[in-house]
Amino acid sequence: MRPILVTGGAGSAGKLVVQRLRQENCTVRVFDLPSMNYTDLEGREGIEIVRGDITKLTDVYQAVAGVSAVVHLAALLPPASERRRELTFAVNVEGTSRLAEALMQSNPNAALVFTSSVSTYGNTMDEKLPVTVTHSQQALDIYAESKIAAEKSLKESCPNAIILRISGISVPSVQSPPDIWPFMADQRIEFVHRNDVVTAICAAVTNEAAKGKVFNIAGGLTWRTTGRAYVKDYFDLLGVPIEEAQFQDEPGWCDWYDTEESQRVLRYQQTSYQAYLQQLSNEIQQMMSE
Repeated sequence: MRPILVTGGAGSAGKLVVQRLRQENCTVRVFDLPSMNYTDLEGREGIEIVRGDITKLTDVYQAVAGVSAVVHLAALLPPASERRRELTFAVNVEGTSRLAEALMQSNPNAALVFTSSVSTYGNTMDEKLPVTVTHSQQALDIYAESKIAAEKSLKESCPNAIILRISGISVPSVQSPPDIWPFMADQRIEFVHRNDVVTAICAAVTNEAAKGKVFNIAGGLTWRTTGRAYVKDYFDLLGVPIEEAQFQDEPGWCDWYDTEESQRVLRYQQTSYQAYLQQLSNEIQQMMSE
């Protein structure tokens, strides 16, 4: 059985994708930097590890050889992406182009699932809702700029590429709130549960109907709220007054998204916002009881 290549497979999201693919009886090849922690991956049945660098052509060709499909997670993310534009483009754009080139030579019929971002739409606060995949793209930062360029490259060179524009990911665990939340208090937001993102990625890589498509990946109707309401729900669970929250003065990239087609094809919206809050509440209660 040809393996599915997961670039960035040793990262936190990558390991979840690898685990899910193995649960679905897929064999997996993990490609990531030598410096990454491969705990829970090494020595596991059905998992092959290839250490390398997405910016190095020989490493990429070695990783792609003989695969049935690719899940491309490897990328520089904010805030690291905002420090060095040249490095961000080398990884996020040139690395993606190199990966597509190698895949087209090795297996031109294979699917390539590319994790992009709804941040590529830029500020949509004053526009018609919900935001569709045909909306124009306008970067607000280097990361979004790199994703727009990578998408363009894939559309031109890899007809079976599946582009997932993923919204903000909510993880049901206690995390320190940011000094300033990356949206305005009255801004529309529609995040998505981490597990549902993993479901969408794994469904896309094995679904013939997804090939060549662009999808918005967001939580669905129950997740549509505002910045202040989202933060208040979180702060209420922590027992922190909402008055302590600081929001941006200018709109960020968050909004509500058209996910009708992505949900129809990928069937990934399995966790409601209310279920996420309950998971988070359970996590907090467990921490307090320890």
